[in-house]
Amino acid sequence: MKIKAVIFDLDGTLYDNSRLPFYVILRNIFYWRSLYAERICRHKMSGRYYGTKGAAYDELFRRMSLMTGTSVEHVSKWYWGKYMPSQVKALKAHMHAKPWVKDLLPALREKGIKIACFSEYSFMKEKLRAIGVNPDIFDFMIDAPTAGGCKPCRKAFMYVAAKLDVHPADILMVGDREDTDGAGAESCGMNFLLVPKNDTETLNLNIQL
Repeated sequence: MKIKAVIFDLDGTLYDNSRLPFYVILRNIFYWRSLYAERICRHKMSGRYYGTKGAAYDELFRRMSLMTGTSVEHVSKWYWGKYMPSQVKALKAHMHAKPWVKDLLPALREKGIKIACFSEYSFMKEKLRAIGVNPDIFDFMIDAPTAGGCKPCRKAFMYVAAKLDVHPADILMVGDREDTDGAGAESCGMNFLLVPKNDTETLNLNIQL
């Protein structure tokens, strides 16, 4: 198939994230209620559209506040100041990009194919650097809440397509989850490729280069 742009998910796609929860829990052992609330609230927000970065994160922190019995300010401070930085530290200490990433991303750029990174979580540049990937390789990157909603929100996927200035039918979404990356891509007519979770040496996109 002829593709003009490829959108890559980050966590679980560009690196194997199977051990990440373990290391993040260790770094947030005294914040287990916040960890649990973040996971549950984000799941309940799945697929919903909120329109702006502020609205999406405000809703997440509001829900977390109710679950934990703490203030919105408290959970927001933990999320930005402890939780997300702990993910970056865990990645830098224990993980690396999958072997195919190093060669595939430049190859796509050289062929004139636009590439983007579209993650469910923020701190994308920091996380990419932590696994040894230069974030400048991407034409565009954004996390789903900043794009307006949580995966598989159709409008968030369409937002990325608009930023790339490529019709959804000419885009390949590459991700590790069919229920988020796959469903979101399907909802707006993008192609989808499910990647292996392990560190494979190569990744065949099955596109014309």
